[in-house]
Amino acid sequence: FDLLKKRERLRVEREVEKLNLRLGGIRDMTKLPDVVFVVDVMHEETAVREANILGVPVIGVVDTNCDPDPIDFIIPSNDDAIRAIKLLVSKMADAALEGLAMHKETAVDEEVTDLDGYTYGSFDEDASDEDLLGASTLAKLREADDEEAPAEEVEEAAETEEESE
Repeated sequence: FDLLKKRERLRVEREVEKLNLRLGGIRDMTKLPDVVFVVDVMHEETAVREANILGVPVIGVVDTNCDPDPIDFIIPSNDDAIRAIKLLVSKMADAALEGLAMHKETAVDEEVTDLDGYTYGSFDEDASDEDLLGASTLAKLREADDEEAPAEEVEEAAETEEESE
């Protein structure tokens, strides 16, 4: 930095600060996150785009001025009101801490085989995936189904050959 002129040094320092502000949090990451929670979709568009590219689910607070397509799990709320943001973030943090506590209580090696004790509910049992999921999530599901389909066809062809012999 000593060789740069004053203005050039100031410009570089500002750029480094901006990059540290936007990308500094990933410096200590050792693996991909399981989920990304975004409060302001328009401000954090880089994080949303990168999460979509890497296949990480995105939970986002979406206002009327935001595009909900890249968000996998939409929370419709005002992303400009501080009280609403505090409420949503505190509830998400509580849920994350509760999930960690539940995860610690159960053994990691233990596999659930009896699903009769579990109940799954929805706010609308008749709702389809298209009603509940965003366009990008539906596209990811279709891609996963398309990747599984050729493998199933190969298995069926092998079974048919074995039967004919």
